[in-house]
Amino acid sequence: MVRKLKGAKTPASGNSQMDILKQAQVMQQQMLEIQDSLKDREVEASVGGGAVVVKANGQKEIMSITISEETIKDAAEDKEMLEDLVLSAVKEAMRQAEELAEKEMSKVTGGLNIPGLF
Repeated sequence: MVRKLKGAKTPASGNSQMDILKQAQVMQQQMLEIQDSLKDREVEASVGGGAVVVKANGQKEIMSITISEETIKDAAEDKEMLEDLVLSAVKEAMRQAEELAEKEMSKVTGGLNIPGLF
């Protein structure tokens, strides 16, 4: 009768653990590459028929905010309207940037939701 010592690994289980570790390292490298590439990808949100346009990158950084001349003139009379338009455009740009990042990362993670990834 052959006894297996506690903690002793069979060759097959040792190899599969190494394979998993290698796969995790490859996945981590791919995720880092995607995160880096997201800084060069842009999303654009336009509200009020183009009154306010916000551009953000895939890392959720605001790149630009453009306000039309007409909207600026109207803002002299209705400051709250302009504030609401800017806020709405920023929120939409952030939503789009988040969606872009999730879509790109899911290519690596296979759709797994990994906490703290974004």
